[in-house]
Amino acid sequence: MEQVGDEKVLYVGRWNVTLRQPIPGFGWLRPEEAALRYAYKQGDLTLADRAKGDLAVVDGTRDAEGQLRPRWVIGVGHTGVRVRFFTPGGGSIWRSTDYDAREGRLWRWITTEYVYPDDDTFHRQSESTHKYTAKFEPDGTGFVEFTDRSKPTVDVARMTEAPVSGFWMDWPQFGQWDLLADPDYGLPPGGMPGR
Repeated sequence: MEQVGDEKVLYVGRWNVTLRQPIPGFGWLRPEEAALRYAYKQGDLTLADRAKGDLAVVDGTRDAEGQLRPRWVIGVGHTGVRVRFFTPGGGSIWRSTDYDAREGRLWRWITTEYVYPDDDTFHRQSESTHKYTAKFEPDGTGFVEFTDRSKPTVDVARMTEAPVSGFWMDWPQFGQWDLLADPDYGLPPGGMPGR
């Protein structure tokens, strides 16, 4: 199936980060089918017979040659949402944010940021020079792990009163992806707590 959707956002079953295309067997979805899958993932079990299947929302940014070069991809599941953000030149994942489905809303639970030798070449996450992983709970407890790949140890900062009140998000309406596509959503001024 050819890609379907507007030029800004495309929908697919699953997305291959390395190849920047749908995983074989998980082709492009029409917006109507994607909307049904999104409602089902949010808990509308009446759609179980019609809306099963994976859903990824793909930013439709293209390079000068017209090749799809998404800035982000949103993966939607029953337990929440994972958003991956890509470097503009190489297409490496520079940030991955997991929103956990809790109490009918989304909680910005785990964020991992990767630093690479350069942003113009594709790098796998294991090729990052530094990795920062932050995991927080609504009560302000959490930690940030600082991984410098040139050192044998990982530094960890634990917190008990992190400013995380902005980490809650209502499930966006289908097609309203701006909040999820914001890599800094909910962060206090100055960025990630503990970093």
